[in-house]
Amino acid sequence: MDFFKEFALSFHPLSEDGIERIFNLLTIKKFPKGYELVSLNQTPVNAYILKTGVIRSYSVEKNKEHTKTIYTPISTSGNLGALIKNEPSTLVYECLTDCEVLECNYKDFYNLSLQHHEISIFHYKILQSVYIREEAKILELQMLDATQRYKKLQENYPGIDNLINQYHIASYLNITPVQLSRIRKNFIY
Repeated sequence: MDFFKEFALSFHPLSEDGIERIFNLLTIKKFPKGYELVSLNQTPVNAYILKTGVIRSYSVEKNKEHTKTIYTPISTSGNLGALIKNEPSTLVYECLTDCEVLECNYKDFYNLSLQHHEISIFHYKILQSVYIREEAKILELQMLDATQRYKKLQENYPGIDNLINQYHIASYLNITPVQLSRIRKNFIY
């Protein structure tokens, strides 16, 4: 409960009752490396709060994987667009390491937010943070070169090189593994 309370209060000052109502919807789950939280074309029903580990979302085009987002603790994960629209996912959400998450049925959470104003605001604040995170990623791809994007990744996720495969990092940066190798060779730690 302490972990969730800290997470929740970082978004919005919920009452103890509000925290407890949301917490009652959560299930603590552990998933092994390689587990798909959401598979391609699966209609997801759950959202996740990542407590430990690393998750990535990726798309597949012409049999090539393109990493969209890397999630590290403490963050939310899950295909929000597919959850909201109740549609099949165009992304895969995969555990890159063993992960511990808080799992929540999105419809149950949404219905709870309709009944309680403070939970509705909390929901809105989470949606805002997801939007801001995704907008920042788009701007980074447009405005920064590959070396700058790698440096920013290192700042945002210290030690990421030791946690996940280099080809996942290259895909996230929208470069080839060879380009990443060259950047890392010249990168001053």
